[in-house]
Amino acid sequence: MKVTVIGGADHGRAADISREIYERALSAAEGNTADMWLLPAGITSFCDGCGKCFAGEPNKCRHAREVMPIRKSMLSSDVILFVTPAVSGHAPAEVVNFLNYLVYMQIGYSPLPEMMTKRVVAISLGDKRAAEDIADCARLWGVSDVKALSYSERVETLRLLTAPAKKPGFFARLRLRRIAKKAGVTLPDIVRK
Repeated sequence: MKVTVIGGADHGRAADISREIYERALSAAEGNTADMWLLPAGITSFCDGCGKCFAGEPNKCRHAREVMPIRKSMLSSDVILFVTPAVSGHAPAEVVNFLNYLVYMQIGYSPLPEMMTKRVVAISLGDKRAAEDIADCARLWGVSDVKALSYSERVETLRLLTAPAKKPGFFARLRLRRIAKKAGVTLPDIVRK
């Protein structure tokens, strides 16, 4: 199983907990691999709305060199784990900025079938609403297995790392099939059946 850990800060408690979860993900089961990114992770500026990602050319964005390695890691993993501090009850600017770069992956624009079989776990170190901000984005990407937890619920994280991703429910699969048909996208087997 491959895990991508994305920390919402590159210093302090959030970075320490991200590193701890990263190490636990590696040791949770034999054969696990993991990548870790601590935001801002070299992302030095905000999305300027060039629209190249919406035109199907996200690699031509002038910020692609900074964002695409994290995106590639997310697409190749089974579990995507976000660990974020809460700033005024919500995800901090670094996390929101990163999520803004991935808006084009939402179901309404250009959904990626590989996102539909992932598990996303968002852990907030404060108010759970920060984790819900991330979970909302994951649901818009078409992820069928999304959890938003506060730091006190992190024990649940180890179980989520080792359990297989759940199959989307009947109505979720039906909705995803309709959306995919409109978008002309081929769905993975777990969604088609």
